[in-house]
Amino acid sequence: MLRLEADALVRIFNGQDGEWLAKFNPINKKNATLTPCEQTHQQTNKGLNKTHLIFAPIKKQRLDFMIEKAIELGATDLHPVVTHNTEVRKINADRIQAQIIEATEQCERLDLARLHPLNTLDKFCASWEESTPLFAAIERGDAPLLSSIDIKNDTAILIGPEGGFTQQETEMLQNFKAIQAVSLGDNILRAETAALYGLSHLVKH
Repeated sequence: MLRLEADALVRIFNGQDGEWLAKFNPINKKNATLTPCEQTHQQTNKGLNKTHLIFAPIKKQRLDFMIEKAIELGATDLHPVVTHNTEVRKINADRIQAQIIEATEQCERLDLARLHPLNTLDKFCASWEESTPLFAAIERGDAPLLSSIDIKNDTAILIGPEGGFTQQETEMLQNFKAIQAVSLGDNILRAETAALYGLSHLVKH
């Protein structure tokens, strides 16, 4: 564990006011204060578009990889959803939040992505705002390639579980006006690969 001496300088950010050098002031073993001294970077994410990743939870090691790389790519909102074929039906929100923070620090982003509560696919879709287009990656269809679509403003990508969406789920998705089916290409991608491929086309740096 890293131990800081009194008056040590650390870099801090809150997602709104840029990055600052701050002086570390210990109070006791568990508490300390930080006094901002000098701004090192202006806030860079103000006014940028939101990029939502909606995904079915997968096994721990692969989920860790997906969360880390999604943050590095610039995802702003993470939405875990349970589908019929979802194998992992619970998440450790505290663990994922810690991963978000660690990945954010590692790639020097100045904003934290938001982890939304676990939801079922049908309830999530019913609550989705139609003003934000949602692209659903549906396998083995005649949907247009995601790479061929001009992405503007806030947007979202929905990635299915291992085994894909059921026919009933596919039909449900197609009935929502804000949801557009897309293809990620001819190859069937693993869930984490599909998520990162989709984000690479959505995020505007």
